[in-house]
Amino acid sequence: MPAGRSPRQSASSRFIKPLLTLSLGAALWLGATGAMAQPVRVIPVDAPQAKLVIAAPSAGSPQTVTLDGKTIGVAPGLRVFGTDNQLQNMAAIAGQKLPVQYKLDLYGQLLTAWVLSEQEQKALKAKS
Repeated sequence: MPAGRSPRQSASSRFIKPLLTLSLGAALWLGATGAMAQPVRVIPVDAPQAKLVIAAPSAGSPQTVTLDGKTIGVAPGLRVFGTDNQLQNMAAIAGQKLPVQYKLDLYGQLLTAWVLSEQEQKALKAKS
């Protein structure tokens, strides 16, 4: 033991530093998991609402979708976000009728779509 230090001081300093490090790490981890629990969905306010049906892909023709009964093309890089804000696989949701808000590109092709949860649909109906 170094000169001038009591056994009591060295024991308390050995435990305080790891305890502070552990509590700081736990606080950061809990804060990060709390932030991940509530995904933030940013849907443009001018995005129209429709029922989306993605046609099953075929080798002989370009990919198409139907928005409220109107068939349109698909833009390169189409993104469909699910209710959890995760990207959806096109083959997995092909043929399903999904409530969405969407944006078209300059050529009138579907560029981005957000699948709406029931709460979001109710909120949009309340605004109308």
